[in-house]
Formats: sequence, structure tokens, C-alpha cells
Amino acid sequence: MNRFPGVDLDALRAFVAVASHASFNDAAIELNLSGSALTRRIKRLEEALDVMLFERTTRNVALTASGELLLPRAQGVLRELDASLELVTEATRMRAGQLTIACIPTAAKLMLPGIVSSFHRRRPEVRLRLIEANLATVMQRVANGDAEFGIAFLVNESPDLDIDELLVDPYVLACPADHPLAAGEHVAWRELRPWPLIVSGSSSGNRRMLDAALRDIDWRPERLIEIEHLTTSLGLVEAGLGISIIPRCAVPREAGARIAIRPLVDPTVARTIGLIRRRDAVLSPIARDFRLTLRRMAPVDPSMMRERS
Repeated sequence: MNRFPGVDLDALRAFVAVASHASFNDAAIELNLSGSALTRRIKRLEEALDVMLFERTTRNVALTASGELLLPRAQGVLRELDASLELVTEATRMRAGQLTIACIPTAAKLMLPGIVSSFHRRRPEVRLRLIEANLATVMQRVANGDAEFGIAFLVNESPDLDIDELLVDPYVLACPADHPLAAGEHVAWRELRPWPLIVSGSSSGNRRMLDAALRDIDWRPERLIEIEHLTTSLGLVEAGLGISIIPRCAVPREAGARIAIRPLVDPTVARTIGLIRRRDAVLSPIARDFRLTLRRMAPVDPSMMRERS
């Protein structure tokens, strides 16, 4: 609660201006006020503090002892306020020219290069900050406002986040080219059970997506090798250490003659990659422009994505 309701910033600025000029007339000119309006502000301040701040004569305006005590403190308050407002304004200006995007690694590698290149040609003045992170970190960065957008997938619906769907990305089997599972055109999930499986850890977004989608077929992978990064799994597969499940967009163009990629069926499981944003966020003009660029360029099929990249 304000103990001095007559004390406000207008009154303090009026007081400091009069004290600095030792003149009501010069202070009124500086503040672009009429003489009567300036006098009312000083009077309101004096009445709120119940002191006289100036000794007035026909020729001079001088501070009283109370005015001398108040002046450096009022100047300090106004300096601190001006500095704080300048800091906020500068931060706003910097954010206005910067766009921060958090992205899962597979999308960062295959989706972003062409899109960022196109956006940069159109808006070269914009600073882009790209955060490559796992799904949980991408969600957190978007939710707390560190990133305007995330490019990822949602395992479960979120009341705080919206997703603009861009790409349906099915999971596929990666196995050695001479593996028995490579003989057919596609592979059912149940056929994977006898083989050592290289798969993401239980805390990863891809693993949680698979566990949720395959609950009805009693998905219980055994003989596991757990990995952190999808690219690691391909190296292990090529070395003959097991088979792996990866999103199709994570399959590199140079997968190699020693690795076979087969669709997984019964059921078909896919993740939907999209542009994730907070539902309550008001997009800046730069963010809206990037969103439009992404929606125009993002393909529906991962093979198209690799071609465009």
C-alpha cells in the first residue's frame, strides 16, 4: 500500500526539474507543462510529505532542508527507473530481431537446412538461434518461452502446446543386409522378438512413442542394447550386433549396402513431426514469417524431405 498517495513519478520529475534549474519557468519548459500544472505537481508532493521543498521569492527558488534531503534520493529513483526501462527496451529490440528454435536432431539435420536457407535469403537481418536437443528439452524450452518454436513430435497431447503437423514419419526396421528379416518387403513387429534389438532408452521420446503405440500387442522387447542417439544404432547394426527401429527420416541417404531398411507393419507406427508452440503465445512478425516459410516448404513424405535437403 502506498503511504504517500500524492507521491508519483510525475511529481518527482517535476521536483527534480525545478531543483536542477532553480526556476519554475525553466522546469516547465523542460517538462512541456504549463506553469500552473507544474505548480500543482509540486504542491501535491509537498502536501503528501507534509513538508516545504522550496523557498520561493520573486527572484529565486531554493531548496529547503527537506528538499536537500529528498533531491539525491529522487534523482536516484529516476535514474534507476530510466536504466531499467532502457534495459527492457533494448532486450525487446534484440528479441525483435532474433528467432529461437528448438529442434530434435533428426529434424535439425534433414528438415532445417533448406528451410533456414530459404528464410535467411528472405530475412537476412534476422538472427536465428537453433537449439538441438532431445524431445524433453525441446518441450521444456518451448513451454518456458526460451524458444518461440519447437520442431519435434508430441508423445501425448498437451494442454499448453499446439502442433502444426508437417511430416508423418513412420518407424522402420534397420537390419544387416544379409539378415533373415531383410528377405521380405516388410516386417511385422512380432517377428522382431527373437533378435537382439538396438533401441533408444526408456526415457527417450521415440521409445515412449513406441511403448504407447504398441501396448496392445504386448510390446516387450528383450535382449536390448540401449543407445542415446539414433546414429549410433546404425553403426551397431552395420557391425552385426543386432537390429534396430528408427524413424524413416533418420535413415541417411548413404545407409550403405550392408544395411537393409524395411517397413514395419501390424501395426504401422509413425510419429508426426510438427511446429510446436505455446497456445497462449502471441507470435512476433518474425515468428509468423518463419512459420509460413516452414509450412510452405515442409514435405509430407520423408523421402521428399531428403530430396529437398
